[in-house]
Amino acid sequence: MFGNPPLGTQFIAANPNAGLHWPVRLLVTQEGSGAVWTIYTDFAWIAARHGIVNRTEQFKMASMVIASIISSVKA
Repeated sequence: MFGNPPLGTQFIAANPNAGLHWPVRLLVTQEGSGAVWTIYTDFAWIAARHGIVNRTEQFKMASMVIASIISSVKA
């Protein structure tokens, strides 16, 4: 689990129900073959699920942060 309280607060302020998805959870699994997978809830889905339409830049930033984190995951 990880988070960015100032960024997460933007989503919760837009719709308190979005708090179900903060802090962000990232699951990292490794198969017997050695393949590593990262699993998390897509931010576009969170926006659609909670009807958040006025935080486009914040969702873009959150997507960039998660992309940076998962790019460092290695087997």
